[in-house]
Parts: sequence; C-alpha cells; structure tokens
Amino acid sequence: MTWSHFCLCFLALSVTNFANVQARQALNHVNSICSTWGRHHFKTFDGDVYQFPGLCGYNLVSDCHETYREFSVHIQKSLVDGGQPTVNELVVTINDLVFHLTKRAVSLNGDLINLPYLNAGIQLERNAVYTKLQAKVGLVVMWNGDDAVMVELDSDYHNRTCGLCGDFNGVPVYNEFIHHNRKIHPIEFGNGQRVHRPNDDCEDPYEEEEQELDAQDLEYPELEDQAVEVPCKEFRPICEKVIHSEAWSSCASLVDPAPYTQACVQDMCGCGNSTNDFCVCSTLAEFSRQCSHAGGQPPSWRTPKFCAKMCPFNMVYEESGSPCMASCTVSDISSLCEDHKMDGCFCPAGTVWDNISQRGCVSQTECQCKHDKIYNSGEVYRQDSEECLCYEGRWDCKSLPSPATCAVEEGSHVTTFDGKAYIFHGDCHYVLAKIESKDDTSPKFTIFVQLVPCVNQEFDTCLKSVKVLLNNDRNNMLAFSADGKVRHNKQIISLPYNTGDINIFRASSFHILLQTRFGLQIQVQHVPLLQVYVTLEQSYKTKTRGLCGNYNMMLSDDMKTPQGIVEGTASSFGNSWKANPTCPERDERLESPCSVSVENERYAEHWCSMLTRPDGPFTNCHAMVDPELYHKRCIYATCNCEKTEDCMCAVFSSYARACASKGVFLSDWRVNVCDKYTRGCPESQSFSYKLQRCQWSCRQLSSEQQSCTSDFLPVDGCSCPEGTYREDNGACVPMNKCPCYHNGVHIKPGKSISIKEQHCLCSNGKLHCRTWKTSSQACPTPKVYLNCSSTGVRDVGVQCARTCRNTESDSCYSTECESGCQCPSGLLDDGKGSCVKEHECPCQHDRTLYASGSEIKDQCNTCTCRKGNWECTEKKCPGTCIIYGSGHYRTFDQRTYGFQGQCAYVAIQNKCGNKSVEDIFRVITENIPCGTTGTTCSKSVRIQLGNKEIKLAKGKYEVSDLAMGSEIQYTIRPVGMYLAVEASLGITVLWDRKTTIRILLEPQHSAGVCGLCGDFNGDVQNDFTTQSQMVVSSPLEFANSWKALSSCLDAEASADSCVLQPHRHNWAQMQCGIIKSVTFRDCHKKVNPIPFYENCVKDSCACDSGGDCECFCTAVAAYAQACNEVSVCVAWRTPEICPVFCDYYNEGELCEWHYKPCHEPCYETCRNPHGCNNSIPNLEGCYPVCPEDKPIFDEDKGICVESCDGCIYNGTYYNDNDVIYNRDKSTCFNNYYSTYSNGHLNDYIHYNTHCTTQYNCCNINARYHFTYYTSNYKKYHDETNHYSNCHFSNYIDNNCTNNNNYRDNKPTCFNNYSTYSNGHLNDYIHYNTHCTTQYNCCNINPRYHFTYYTSNYKKYHDETNHLSNCHLNNYIYNNNCTTKYNCCNTNLCCHNNNDSHTRNNLSYDNSIHHN
Repeated sequence: MTWSHFCLCFLALSVTNFANVQARQALNHVNSICSTWGRHHFKTFDGDVYQFPGLCGYNLVSDCHETYREFSVHIQKSLVDGGQPTVNELVVTINDLVFHLTKRAVSLNGDLINLPYLNAGIQLERNAVYTKLQAKVGLVVMWNGDDAVMVELDSDYHNRTCGLCGDFNGVPVYNEFIHHNRKIHPIEFGNGQRVHRPNDDCEDPYEEEEQELDAQDLEYPELEDQAVEVPCKEFRPICEKVIHSEAWSSCASLVDPAPYTQACVQDMCGCGNSTNDFCVCSTLAEFSRQCSHAGGQPPSWRTPKFCAKMCPFNMVYEESGSPCMASCTVSDISSLCEDHKMDGCFCPAGTVWDNISQRGCVSQTECQCKHDKIYNSGEVYRQDSEECLCYEGRWDCKSLPSPATCAVEEGSHVTTFDGKAYIFHGDCHYVLAKIESKDDTSPKFTIFVQLVPCVNQEFDTCLKSVKVLLNNDRNNMLAFSADGKVRHNKQIISLPYNTGDINIFRASSFHILLQTRFGLQIQVQHVPLLQVYVTLEQSYKTKTRGLCGNYNMMLSDDMKTPQGIVEGTASSFGNSWKANPTCPERDERLESPCSVSVENERYAEHWCSMLTRPDGPFTNCHAMVDPELYHKRCIYATCNCEKTEDCMCAVFSSYARACASKGVFLSDWRVNVCDKYTRGCPESQSFSYKLQRCQWSCRQLSSEQQSCTSDFLPVDGCSCPEGTYREDNGACVPMNKCPCYHNGVHIKPGKSISIKEQHCLCSNGKLHCRTWKTSSQACPTPKVYLNCSSTGVRDVGVQCARTCRNTESDSCYSTECESGCQCPSGLLDDGKGSCVKEHECPCQHDRTLYASGSEIKDQCNTCTCRKGNWECTEKKCPGTCIIYGSGHYRTFDQRTYGFQGQCAYVAIQNKCGNKSVEDIFRVITENIPCGTTGTTCSKSVRIQLGNKEIKLAKGKYEVSDLAMGSEIQYTIRPVGMYLAVEASLGITVLWDRKTTIRILLEPQHSAGVCGLCGDFNGDVQNDFTTQSQMVVSSPLEFANSWKALSSCLDAEASADSCVLQPHRHNWAQMQCGIIKSVTFRDCHKKVNPIPFYENCVKDSCACDSGGDCECFCTAVAAYAQACNEVSVCVAWRTPEICPVFCDYYNEGELCEWHYKPCHEPCYETCRNPHGCNNSIPNLEGCYPVCPEDKPIFDEDKGICVESCDGCIYNGTYYNDNDVIYNRDKSTCFNNYYSTYSNGHLNDYIHYNTHCTTQYNCCNINARYHFTYYTSNYKKYHDETNHYSNCHFSNYIDNNCTNNNNYRDNKPTCFNNYSTYSNGHLNDYIHYNTHCTTQYNCCNINPRYHFTYYTSNYKKYHDETNHLSNCHLNNYIYNNNCTTKYNCCNTNLCCHNNNDSHTRNNLSYDNSIHHN
C-alpha cells in the first residue's frame, strides 16, 4: 500500500457506526489503562506515550507497593516479517498461579489448559479478536494475539505499580522519566524493567546520553517527542490530516491526538514505503481503542481493502461495541454489563448470539431452549407437574394437576406435602396428617405414626407403625407394622384386602399399597426399614394438619401447631402433635451422629458418595432430583443407626423413588451395595427394580376381594413369578408355624416380651400376660384416677383425654383403655399439672406457656391466646432472602440450597419473563473465591434502582448512572456492622461489608420477582424457576441460568471442602461447636442450629488461605442474626472469639461507641430524624450512645450533636449550601432552588443574573406551583400550599435597600431564619448585620406565631395555622421605599393580590386568627 493510497482511504472514511444499546453512561477510564502496540509504542497509566524497542523479557506492570506482589504481567516481543514487532509471550502471575500465554497455547503452572477457563476468580477466554484474562483481584489483560496488549487495573492499585506501565499515581512524567531532577530517556527507563531469566543472553537496546534539567523543566515537565529523523517529517502532515479529520473529532475532544500523531509518523517512517497494513493500522487501532476507553465513539474507519478485520459466523466488526452480547438465554444486557466498550466482532442489530447450539447470530424467534436436551421453538417438554412450550428461547409453562406426597423416611426424616424437610426423633404416637373431608361424600381421616427409639440409643429412631383412623372412629382403624403385617381393628388381615372405598395389596415383598376412591394413597415400605409415603390429590389443599404440614403450597407455615402458632424448631413442632399427652417431650439432636465413631463416618462417606459421584449408578437422575439432600441424609442415617446398612439402603431406596416420581427409573444400583435384599428373595421369587402390578396370594384364589389398580409408582422387591401365588410368610409355599405379634413386634413361640408393666409369653400363637406391679391410684389434686376395669366398654383412657394442648377428642389413635390420673369432667389439663376450664387454657409456643389473653409477635402478625389456641392476624409479611458465606442461599420462601459459582448472578429482579415494569430494580451478586478449594464467598453486590447503580465492594460503595431508567428514591446509611440501602419502592439490601447479603422485600412485590432468591409467592415448589421460565430440580441448573452474562462459564458441582482439606475438619468442627453450645442454648428451641453448624464447618474448612476466622465468624454471625430475628439476643463475641473493637471509633477520652449484639436499626440521627424502615431487624455492630445534652448522632462527623446541620429532601440528606438543580425544564439551566428543611419547601430562590426579561427564565409547574420571574433582581413567587387552599404571595422588590442580603440555612435568628411551622412553611428573615444582640433581632413564638424585628428594617409577620381559616398578613416596611407599591401588603386567601386599593404602608390587619 502506498502512502497516497493511505490518504485516499481516509478521505473516503464514513462516520456511520453500527447501532449499539447504551448499557450505561460511558465513563472515561483511560487513566486506568496501560497499553503497548505497533512499533514498540507504550502508554503508561498516567498518560505518557513513549517508544521502547526492547526484545527481552520485561515487567509490563506489577504490584510493587507491598513486599508480597499480588500480581505481575511480563511481556516479551520479537521481530517477524522483516522487522515487524509482535508479542510472542505474556506471563501473568496472580498470587501463586502463573499463566503463560503464547499464540498457540495457554498453560497454568506449566500444564496446558483449554479455553475458556474459569477458576479461583480468574476467567480466561479467547474470541475472534482478543485473548482476555480477567481476575477479581482487579486486573484485566487483553491481547490481540499480535502487537497490542492492554492492561486495566482497579483504582485500589493507585500509586502501587511499577514496570513499563509506570507507577499509576496520576502524575505524568515524574518518577518514570524524571527522577531525582534527572531526565531519563525512555530506553533507559525500559531497560530498567528487564526481567532476568536463567540463561537469558538477550541484549537490551542502547541507551542515549542523559540530560540535566533546568528549573523551568522541573516546574513544567513533559515527555518530549522522541526524535524523528528529518526524512520522516514528510509523514507528519499526512498523520495529522487523518487523526485530526472530522471523522475522528469526537475522539480528539476526549483523547489528546498529539502522541498518536507522533506514533503514526514513527510507524510510517519505520516502514518506509511498505505495503504492510501493520505499519498504518496499529496506531489508528490504538487511537480508536483509547477513544472508546474515554467514552467516545470512534468512526468505522476500516474498509474491506484497508486494515480489514474478518469475523466468524455472520458477525460484524465494530470499532466500539459492548463486549457483553445479548444471547438467547440472556437477552436483556442493557444494565448488566460492567465491561467497557471495545472493538471486536459483534452480532448485527436485531440478532442475538446463539449460546445454545453455537450457530452464530440468530433472531430471537430462532432461539432454542435447553433442559435435558435442546428443544426447538415450538417443541413441548412435559414433566410430572407442568407442561412447557419452547418459545423464542424461553419456556412457557402451565401447571398440571398433580398430587402431593408427605413422607417419613429412615425413622426421623419427615418431608411435608409442601416440601419442607426436617428431622424429628420422636417417642410416641404422632398425628402425621389430620385430613378434613373434601366434600360431602368423602370421609375425614387421621393418619398416625409411631416413632420410638430403635434400641438403647436415644436418637436412633424407628418408625414402628402407621395407623389410619377412618372418620375418626377408633373402632375402624387400619394399622401397618414394620414386619409387613396389616391389621384392621387389631386383627391381622391377609392381603389383598378390601373394605368400603379402600383397597390394600402387596405391590412387592418390600411394599404395601393402600388405595382409595377418595384421593388418598399410602405406600408403606417395610424393607429394609419401615417408611411411609402419603399421597393426596390437590382437592385436599389447605385441608390437612399435622407433621405433614397444611398443604397450602407455602413452606413458611408448615410447622403450625394444633394451637395455631408456627414453631421454629422440629422438636417443638413434633411435640405439639403427640397423640398421647403422657409421652415425654423430645429435644433437638445437636451433635452429629458421626462424631461418635470415626469408623462409622468413614464408612458412611465412602458408601454414601455413590449418590453424588458423576460416574455412579444414580447419575442419570442428578438433573431431575438433587442428590445433595439425600447424601446428607445418608451420612446422618448411616452414622446414626445400629443397623448401618439398612439405614443407608433405605436412603438409596428413597432417592430411587424420588427419581421414579420424576420419570427416571434407576436400575442396577444394588449391584455393589444393598445386594443382600436382592439375594434374599424366597426361593420361588425373583427380584425386580420396577414392579407395578398387583401381587396375588394363595388366600386370594378363594376370595372375592376386588383386585387393585396399577396407579402407583413402580416399586422394587421380590415377587412371585406369573402363575405362582404368595403365602403369608413371603414365599410361594404354604404357611407353617405362626409366631405372636404385638404392635408390630415379632415374638417367636416360647419367647416372652414386656408390655406396659406386664410379662407376656408367646404360646400357641397367642400372648399370655400377667402384671407384676400394682398401679398407684393416688392422684394430685384436683385430678382423679380412672380405672379402666370399672369403666364402660366404649370409654377411653387417660391417653385420649382432652387437654389444653389438644382440645379435640378425635385425635386419639388408641382403642385400648389406659388407667391413670386425669382432670375431672369439665376441666382440662393445662400442661403444668393443674386443671382449668377450657376458656382459661394457656397456649404453648417454643415450649413456653402463655396465659389466656396473652399476645405474642409472629413476624409482622400478632397472635392472641384464646381457649388454648392461638388466633393470629393474617398480614402478608415482608420477605427476606439471605446469601452468606461460601454460597449459602435461603430464598424468600425459605428454601435453602448451596451454590458456588464464580460469575455475577441475578439475586433478584422485578423484570421477569416478558413482563414490563416501569420502576426496575435488580440485585446482582458476584462470588469471589475463598482459599484454594474453589469455594466462593459473595463479596460484591450491584444494586440497580431505576437509572442508578450502587456497587458494594471491598467494604465501601460507589454510585454510578446507568443513563436509562426511572428515578427511584433511595438512602444509604450504616447500621451497626451493616450498610443499608433502602429504596422507596419497597426493597432494602443489608450488606455486612464482607460476605453476607440480606435482601428485604415488602409484600407488594409478592410473586413479582425472580432470580436466585426465588419468586416470593409463598410456594417453595417453584422457587427453582430458571431465567428461561422453567421449574427445575437441580440447584446447579437453576443458579447457572441466572448468570448476568451468558459468556461466563457454567459452574460445576463443587467438592466438599472438608474432604479436600481433611486436616482442617477437626478444627472446623471444634470452632463451629459454639453454635450448638450453651452460648446459644436459648435459641436452640426457636431456630434449628444444625444447618448453620454444617455451613460453618464447610466454610471453615474452605477458607484455607488466611481468613480462617473470617469465614468462621461470618458463619456464626449468620446463626446469631437468625436468633436475633426471633427475639433471642445472644452476646456470643468475646475478646478471643471474633472480637469487635468499637473503641477504635472513640476519640480521646470519649466513650460514645459501644458494641451491641442486637441494636434497633432506628435511632435518632441527622440523616434519619423521624425514623426509618421498620422491616429492618435488629442488627449487631458498633453503635453510638449519645448523652442527654447531645442526643442526636451525626453520621458524617461521627459524633453526637445537640442539633444537626443540613436538610432532608424527599428522603435524601443534603449538607448546608447544597442545591438541587431544576430538572423539570430543560431550557432553564441556570435556575435552581435550594433544599428545604424538615421535608418541606423553603421559599428561597437563586435566580439567573443573565435573564433580561421576566419571561426568559423558568416557569415550573410541579407538585407545588412556582412561577419565578427575574429582572433587575426582581422576584415573584407564587406558591400553592398542597395542604389547603392557601395561596401565599410574597413580593420582594430590590428597590428596598440592601434587601438582597441573603444567607443560607441556619436554625437561629442570627443566621437569618427560623423554621417552626411544623415542617409546612419555612419563613426566612433577613436581618440587618447591625444587630448587636440576639434579642434585638428576633422574638420568636414557636407555635406558628413569629414576630421579627430588625433595626433599620421593620417587618411584622403573623401567621396562623395553615389547617385553619388561613389568614396571613405579611407586612414589609422599608424606610427607603419611595412608592406605595414597591413594598408588600398581602392578605393570604382573603385578599386579592391585584387589588389596586391604596394601603397605608404601616397599616396591618388585626383580624388575624391565632391557633
């Protein structure tokens, strides 16, 4: 290419640019970027541009401030193609990770890696133009694969760097090119950044002679252009003509073009008459990049024949575009992208990137959907409870009628109809589900379960029996026992069995099914352990109570007691549903069962890992059913049970059943474990994983019993082959001996058993019992003794007596009478050993009894005790989403899960699906790694409120303008250890400045949000709704869908940090034991500590690179805050355990700052004088304790004060002399009004001195009505008070001498005005500076009556309350007034301002009304 052709190319340049969505207001960040390009050009962070032709290894930039270097970037160049410089290697070191980047490969610590790469907070990717490395330490490195490298640093590294990029101190030339009053040549400076490597024989370029500087050089230093040979001068006009052309005008106004003109001359001179585009394009490309960095819009200067760039697929090259492209899964990136504009390949307007099938750029209508596979638009996916249509990359789903299931598994794990899972170690009969009749034809029924300790261990719990009471008739009861026997009214029945609308049959040797015609199905599994699954049709919604919850699709109230209050712990809830009040109360188990035996723990870890292994037998179901919950249950049950393998296999069986409910049928999972059950089939039977037919028995051959239906989930077990029949002993052979049975216990012939203080011997199939102990009949007053031997046949015993805790008489399972002490007729046991009348019954909550009439708080509701039951208000309360530690989440609807992604994720937003929202809000969290285990902590938060974004990071916040969206009022204030961001539209974000985020949402947003925090509709079942609008089971699939940018890699399942760091496990368990210790004893009965303890152990294992205590303290603080929110304040911090030193904030001898574990968030401050958001809970932290003489805390000064400076306007605090510019009229830029005090308007106008007529300034019509005229300093102000019909006209004429001596915002007379009108009208009095004492200036009656005297100026102002008959006479008299109208006599409401009637200047209206 000849230089003449080069000029012609630029003359033909078009300034047309591709359309770009302006993501946010472009900011100039040139000063945070260092770059190198072309023929050895370098630009430092501080703006110096120089040339250094070194070809050795050099330090481009390093963190040099501390002894430990957090990062470094080294560069080495070489010459190719006849002397063209190119970068052949970059070495980026971040902590202990070393990345080697070459044109062919990328390696990490010597090992080749594939791109894209994402780990430890470092993302490395390659697109069509750049290889980009981005680290969360605040470093971005971009390389075009040839000559250009760009490094961008966070402002935290200001004045901390060294290398070819300079010291990043904001001062050009100094330190780099002027050092100790000596001018340093760029080659000398560059040679000083040499990185010496072993056996490196590279030679540095020769240095030139140093120069001394005179005083003028030192005072006005600048980096002079490096010498250009005389023959090269001819190129300067050419370069200037191009870079200074109209096409580049927007760039030249933002970036000084001189250095790039010089670089252009040097490039052209070095290339001679070469046709190589490199010599021309590199500097223009760099100038274009710098223009984008500065917020400008470079022209589209490339052509197909000049510096052309090729793009893959159907993408187009742009000089300045957002690197965050819209994709099929994330189409709305307008405010999500934080990256600056760059040159590169982008999708054309009207298209998005296909990140599903990688087909290039497609229209949104062509986008596909992805779940278990890829679906084209228009295809349908069906699952158990919904049907979804793929439409333009999103799912359009509709719910299908589906039943709900409650389960009791492994003896102690309960899952409610609404999906709440909890552990309860019972020792009694309990009401599992008390179900009302759904219509006139269906029965009501109650299901009881008997939970008992399996052996001698208190917490080794077994489900012994399941009983179904039909129509609450104790003489119509079905009972299922652990040995597989079924009884009807205590008589063993043979299966199949039919009675009325109920059919019972044996589905396999492991399972028994009860089917009904009224919407109830019960599956009883008795091998390897007794487990029960109760399934109800949707018609029973809200008609259930008991351990299974209330089936109202809300998780938050599942633990509601018979008395109508929601309990916080499983033990309190479970105890409330005892069917026998004489049973003992059960406690929470706080210690881990695995802590008893290391051997059991290893056994459990080894075998239970089969559930989560990616190559295990359960892998095919991971996408449909999250295995993590079952893995935890498996560990717990395996360590807890005496029959270790039975409990473990029971969990495996439970997971297989859950998979079958999702349509995934697992087989062969018993090959290496639990195979004794497959090998244990009777000789004539065979084992199957999928049985879904009725099994016939020998008895049924001669029976007229109706057959069963196959409307149930397939089960596994042994069954008789076709053509054979099963006998009662499980084999296909005749029955032989009969043992004895009692409550599900199998007693061999000739063996004995103790039953209720009786010795019973099994003989001839029956138990023969005799009593060895005489029962005492003495009862405490006023109770009486009930002797069952003297009662009627249908009388019940003490176990079925009504009590205050259970006033219903139909919640008794027993058909046998039990003798004992009970209250006399008409009285009920109050739970304290006394008998009371029913209306005097107390109520219980958290194991505390409250007298009748007592009131307690349940979140935002009030509960009143009446007749032994709680009656609660039913307000919709604010919701709270919590994110803390290494990725622990609790949604608004109280679903908990773990997720450890390393991208930015949408925690909550109100723009969901295709819904249009006027006031958009969004909270984006970004996880930053903790330690080397890959565990992440949420430490960065972006809160988008309309057109503003508040970024919380590194303990501080910054506000930026998104340049789009509505104006939403918000406040930012510290509250203890937290920073609170409160928005007027009902969202509050609390950030502990470290790893904990709490998002509070007002009820008006119920069912109107989406993201990682769920949808806040009360139904936990649909919390895992992806961004493409599909409900999924896997938290990994769900969370990955909410990436803010689709370009970030999906997170994968993370390994257990304690498995990766086993040497830290014991330390973590010991430290986190405080959560289960006596320190938090008072909270244990209200908030289950086990999940918090487990998260604490996990986080403490993970934080292995310093910050051990930080992770531990955050985890404990999370539990302490949960206790705080249920009114249990725990002062757990000590000088040894996570101390907080509030004395740091006390100055000198002052002692205002104190640590409070649970302080109210609302206390009187200058920024919050009238209260604050009541939904914010009490929070721990350092708080000021102000003395009586200085009761107000000034946040800005950090001290207690008597009164505050500044003003508050629309909830926003302004300092003295702050102004709010008028945005209502774009034509009036120079007029503005000041802030007002006490939340209302000050009639104080700053006017424009350039106005020459009364109509060329602002006429503003807003909530109040203002018309301002200014001419020769004349002002007219007409204000309509919005509280009444009052019109206040205030005329001030500049002809009154010195009447324009205004001052601002001071609350005493000496400072020009006082504000007393209860915040509704501010009156400014401007007094003569000749006043010598306070009292010859003012005499103030603070209730709406002011009398002000000023020497030389007399003014009388009498004002009545604006809410009464408004009369306001405002007299202004000035000795220098020369006409009767250049001063004012105004009668508010009652007087016409235009009345031409002559008034005496000194007259005043005495008809003023005073209130």
